[in-house]
Amino acid sequence: MGLDLKIVGESCLTEQSIPIKDITKDIIDLSERMKVKMVEWGGIGLAAPQVGHNIRLIVMRLSTGQIQEMINPRISWTSEDRKTSEEGCLSIPKKFMWINRPEQVRVKFQTSEGKFKYWCLNKMDARVLLHEYDHLDGILMTERL
Repeated sequence: MGLDLKIVGESCLTEQSIPIKDITKDIIDLSERMKVKMVEWGGIGLAAPQVGHNIRLIVMRLSTGQIQEMINPRISWTSEDRKTSEEGCLSIPKKFMWINRPEQVRVKFQTSEGKFKYWCLNKMDARVLLHEYDHLDGILMTERL
């Protein structure tokens, strides 16, 4: 079954996503399909609400090239150092905006194997995480201006 990209104006993009209680085969399959679609669509991050699933799941391509799923990500800290950079969004086609975000974040999440990870992300990786994390809370980049 394919995934369809949801575009600005669809209600799933402005709704709060719910935590994933159990990492089931369906969740793992969804995360794998999201990874494929993210690359296919030319993105570096994708959140489940962008494909019509209001659950706390994101996938992102790290600056190392690794593509990582994050189940129930939780940001525990953001740096005071901030930077304004241009961002785009697959769900808001052909629109780019200058957004001010922290340059570092600490995040805790689970992998599809159920392992907990605690990462500190910097620069572009931090920006991508924060952008996708906003999607989980129903926030689009247009609200960050």
